[in-house]
Amino acid sequence: MRRYLSLAILCFLLLSFPVNAATKTDMEVGARGGRDNSNNLEENYTAAEIYFLKDSPWTLQMGEQTTLSSRFDLGATYLNASGNKGGMLAAGGDLVLGFWNGGLELEVGFRPTWMFDHTYGDDDFGGGMQFTSHVGLAINWQNLVLNYRLQHTSNAGIYDDNPGLNLHMVGFGYRF
Repeated sequence: MRRYLSLAILCFLLLSFPVNAATKTDMEVGARGGRDNSNNLEENYTAAEIYFLKDSPWTLQMGEQTTLSSRFDLGATYLNASGNKGGMLAAGGDLVLGFWNGGLELEVGFRPTWMFDHTYGDDDFGGGMQFTSHVGLAINWQNLVLNYRLQHTSNAGIYDDNPGLNLHMVGFGYRF
């Protein structure tokens, strides 16, 4: 099982490497905040994240105004659950489907994640190594970005405890 998981992670991260040079690369920095609204956890979670996105040179033109691309995704998250505070670091890749010359983006991504404290009150996430997957939507207007992300963090069964954390995150970013 671990071999297949490692192979899947490697294949996904390789999508962030150049396949075809694009004319421009972009970066985005921003902040997001959100909370968990699932019923599978004992504690109530809120999160705040600062993030950095770097487009890869790989882009596939799928129409006049539609593209498929990949990017590097890095985030540092502050997590609070009923007074228990901790943090997470995550780095990985995203696949991005852009519409209207990048005015609207749909994204799906995967980031291996390190959770500094894996116990919050009555919730135990099993250990520090976690995996975060997400789907999201971004609206780009000039250099400003409004984004929404639904992300799931769990340990994929590598520890005995694996409750999973589902966060709804809303954020603002700046592209340069």
